[in-house]
Amino acid sequence: MRIAVLDIAASKTGALSVLQDFAAYVKKNASEHEWFFVTGAEGLLEESPDAPDFHVIVRSDVKRSKMHRLAFDSVHGASFLEKLEPDVILSMQNTLPRGVERIRKADGTKVRTVLYVHQPLGFQDTKRFSFIKSGERELAMYQYLIAANIDKSVKAADHVIVQTDWMKKAVMEKDRIPEERISAVLPDIDDLSGFRDLSLSWKNGNFIFPAGPIYYKNHSAIVKASRMLREEGVTGFKTGFTLEASDLPWIDETEKNDQAIEWLGSLPRAELMRRYQTSTLIFPSYIETFGYPPAEARQFGVPILAADTPFTREVLHGYENAWYFDPFKPEELADLMKKVILGEIIPAEPIFTADMESSWGKVVSILTETEGTR
Repeated sequence: MRIAVLDIAASKTGALSVLQDFAAYVKKNASEHEWFFVTGAEGLLEESPDAPDFHVIVRSDVKRSKMHRLAFDSVHGASFLEKLEPDVILSMQNTLPRGVERIRKADGTKVRTVLYVHQPLGFQDTKRFSFIKSGERELAMYQYLIAANIDKSVKAADHVIVQTDWMKKAVMEKDRIPEERISAVLPDIDDLSGFRDLSLSWKNGNFIFPAGPIYYKNHSAIVKASRMLREEGVTGFKTGFTLEASDLPWIDETEKNDQAIEWLGSLPRAELMRRYQTSTLIFPSYIETFGYPPAEARQFGVPILAADTPFTREVLHGYENAWYFDPFKPEELADLMKKVILGEIIPAEPIFTADMESSWGKVVSILTETEGTR
């Protein structure tokens, strides 16, 4: 079977990791099929002699500007994919190029289309973003404008893949597609037992929040909660942010200079694993498809203070050391932080992820189904 995988959008952070993880899996485990990965930059994926049916096509021209991307998605993307003569097309960038659902094979049968959706903004109802407020404009564009294109693609695709059950339910409800056309495939989470360091000790004044500079990650909730604790006379605690102060323009300079906040910048993975073991994870983000930090930190048994949302409840299901707060009420977070600082909330025993079959195997199974083309 010939499978075309489209992900020109992926270039950094989580989206790129998902693409690279999937490519690594199919190289090793699905070599009976011929794969064409279409990316937007050199060096993201590599061909190799031991995987002769794994091809990488770089369309850097599409990434040149927003107009080039729009032209690909709206005009010539479908014809480009058609020339690859695929049996199935997987788009991992939330949308399908216009007209791709009408591509036919040489025998006249329809090419199957599968859409991987990992952009939650148009499917959540936690917050409505504003085109006027600083920090929210781009998010509003995704929530209202780009979301409309995602909805069209969801309805056009033969099958849709999302990462979590909450997202599956939200997509089905909004776009009115039947359950047989959508699958929730939980992302792979590495077994982190190799990072366990018995020489490290957890400290009740250490907190960590690994996240990028996105408004809904909600760093401000931690800043406000920290100020409340200081005003109450609570000291001896610090929260590490994995970015620079300049990355958060919507937080004022006084708050950025707060001594209870440590600006760590980007951390190597090994250092983040070390900090998981010596800290309490705070995860105030109120919009995610799937939250990797809670899924990782829970393996070390440390306390996790998480925004009370459907995705955190799903990721932390069964974890007894999870403590929830309203992400828009920093006083609730402050109360939980105080309990950690006072030793009322402490670590539990680590429970590492056992070796399991990769979830990418489920994705390959969905792609190679012979039924399901509409």
